[in-house]
Amino acid sequence: MLCIFAFVIFLILFPILGFFPEYRSLFKKSWICVYKKATFKPCDINLGQELKNKFLGKIIFKYPKFTKFLDKTFSFWAFLFIIINIWSLASVFQSGLNLWVYDTCNPVSSEGCSLSGEACGVGANQLDFTTAYNTGKLGDYAAQPFKVLGDTVSRVPDRLKTWKSEDYLSPTPTYLNKFDASKPTAVEFIDPGCQYCRKLFGNIKTAGFADKYNLTYVVYPIPETKNTANNGWKFQASYTIASYMEATKQVPLSNPKSQTPTDWQLLEVLFTAPDSKTDIQNNFNNILSKKDVPAEIEKILSQIGYNIDEIAKIRELSSSDQVKQSLATQKDIVENKLKTIKIPTIVFAGRRYDRVVDVDTLRK
Repeated sequence: MLCIFAFVIFLILFPILGFFPEYRSLFKKSWICVYKKATFKPCDINLGQELKNKFLGKIIFKYPKFTKFLDKTFSFWAFLFIIINIWSLASVFQSGLNLWVYDTCNPVSSEGCSLSGEACGVGANQLDFTTAYNTGKLGDYAAQPFKVLGDTVSRVPDRLKTWKSEDYLSPTPTYLNKFDASKPTAVEFIDPGCQYCRKLFGNIKTAGFADKYNLTYVVYPIPETKNTANNGWKFQASYTIASYMEATKQVPLSNPKSQTPTDWQLLEVLFTAPDSKTDIQNNFNNILSKKDVPAEIEKILSQIGYNIDEIAKIRELSSSDQVKQSLATQKDIVENKLKTIKIPTIVFAGRRYDRVVDVDTLRK
């Protein structure tokens, strides 16, 4: 054990102390010892004792009582040090793998990772210790890190494949600009309440992205089952807004003022603040009560150009089984086909981005 402890210490300090011949000699001896341990051969125990004596000899005169205690328990501290280092290396490896696969070091809570790109996390339902203890699921709690690692490894091929936007279209696709068969398709996955979806929308506008691509979307109100205040959604108004967006697709304007589809016009109002004092998305997320959300959406529809009868029809359709089924299908696309853990996600030019994409990348 002391040989292994020495090898780990030497390995960490090699870039600093590798210039000293004595150090290099001890490093070589420790490596030979570790190799013998790994191949089930007897190791030279004198090396471990030599290293222990060297270390304790440095402090025995200053701290005799502590040195005596350390002498008796040295093997325990060596073992603990090795375990901590193995755990640390494993954590760094897993975080690096998560960052490469998911673009976040923590797939369970992507917004808690400072290295993540800008996005709203689609959090997995993690079993906390208290719940696990009260429900007798401590085994499941202990197995969670291994399950997360297994999921990450299983998705490595996704990181390497060529993504085809056409494979992820909603059942009722509409396009920001008129569809042009000569242009490639791009599809973004959005939540109307996510501030980063709003930022991506602004970058898309600035870059003129929709002039080069047939841009469509899949709407995905992010579920958050523990958020009872928002009826199980991350943002309180997202599902209602998504329902109205789907319903407007079925009710054309009698006197359209723009060629832009009305669901896209609704999104544009949500994602564009008329002035610095008004933030419509924030109003829906935090200011309005849940019962006032439909009426506020209908005000926007009136501004777009819908008359009273058309709005009444949209209101009725928004709670229909047809709309519910369309949203359920889009939820299935996001969770089971795309398998994203961050919104927005956008797929174009054979690549997938699980974050806000900058203007320069969108212009290429």
